[in-house]
Amino acid sequence: MLVDDHDIARLERATPIEDHCSRHGLTLAADCVYPFAHWITDRDLPRRFDVQFFVARMPVDQTAVADGAEQFEPLWVRPDDALARHAAGDFAMIFPTVRTLERLRSFDSVDALLAACRAEKSLWSSCPRGGMKAGSVMRCMEGDTPYGELRLVCPDGQVLHCLDWRFTEAIPLLRNVMRLTATNSGLMTGPGTNSYIVGTAATGFIVVDPGPGDRAHLQRIFSATGGDIRMIVCTHSHVDHAPGARPLQSMCSHKPPILGVASGPAAKASNHFVPDRELLDGEVLSLAHDGQTHRLLVISTPGHASNHVCLALLEDGLLFSGDHILNGSTTIIDPPDGNMTAYLASLDRLDAICTEREIEFILPAHGYVLDRARDQIARLKAHRLAREAKIAEAVKTLPSGSIDEWLRLAYTDVPERLWPAASRSLLAHLERLDEHRHLSSHA
Repeated sequence: MLVDDHDIARLERATPIEDHCSRHGLTLAADCVYPFAHWITDRDLPRRFDVQFFVARMPVDQTAVADGAEQFEPLWVRPDDALARHAAGDFAMIFPTVRTLERLRSFDSVDALLAACRAEKSLWSSCPRGGMKAGSVMRCMEGDTPYGELRLVCPDGQVLHCLDWRFTEAIPLLRNVMRLTATNSGLMTGPGTNSYIVGTAATGFIVVDPGPGDRAHLQRIFSATGGDIRMIVCTHSHVDHAPGARPLQSMCSHKPPILGVASGPAAKASNHFVPDRELLDGEVLSLAHDGQTHRLLVISTPGHASNHVCLALLEDGLLFSGDHILNGSTTIIDPPDGNMTAYLASLDRLDAICTEREIEFILPAHGYVLDRARDQIARLKAHRLAREAKIAEAVKTLPSGSIDEWLRLAYTDVPERLWPAASRSLLAHLERLDEHRHLSSHA
């Protein structure tokens, strides 16, 4: 039998619950209470807490009572309603409560929630981090797009890093890594193309992805390096990555070599690219001075483009991923130069190298730094295979359907404005499915 309001009224909140149970012959129904979330407060706060959030089904015929200290007005409200009122400004909630309700809203019933929480550990845990955006502190938790960047730049949780996209200055990420973002923001480029500068004044610099032929952007790269650019590396030949290479080279008196892989025969004319020297898979590009070294391992990663490469900064455990891995979106695979089978194989290769080289952070060509490199790669691969299963089901449902009809079935979770781009990846998946059917028929 459950306690009633009379039993609850006898409880003294200052007395440990175990003493109450012993005194009144009560037994805690601990098997009906489940861990849901584990929160550790931000590292920058002077007073920190380590708190578990639990969920339980409210017994019938009981009334919630506020303790008068931390709770003042018991209120039953659906997560969606609470979040809508909070967004409208008439329902104040602290950051952990907001994010917890955002997680709760994904469950359509109490039964579904409790079923998901039947393990002995929390469904998720979080230790938020803070950065500055639009002049105010912005709190981020795992899964938010800026979180990995805050982990890299402020490992001790200091609220120092600016998360606004600044296009007129080089942003230091580490002592020997800077980022300059071009002003070519858009649907396919996000905030803009990230050009990375590796090195120091002592060693000279390598520029990764000079970006579009934007003179102002290239001048900022030149100024940030003092003109001491030793190499210019293009991860691939697309128009938002490689066209700035020749103009930047011409700005330097010593003409640093342009390195990369030549565009393939199926590349569009606008993506034509010929480097001064072809990069070899597995080679290492080095800067060194007086015992200080910066080594970039070249990793061939065809898929998004046939000539795509990624680079691993070995001393710092960083992966420059070009367009192979992005933050906030998935990359487009556009046949015939793009190939889905090659893309997935390249993801597997990157996962192996991240394991071997203990790489934790990914620096994409678009968006903030990503952390938990292997988790990000696994998430991308799972997403692509799940999408492929949806496409295969769409084709099975409409065997004589068109690309547009299959898009409507397989991309219901994607805004229609993105369908033209998504159609290219759909085509890449269809090619891969055809490859598998062909192999099965010859097995």
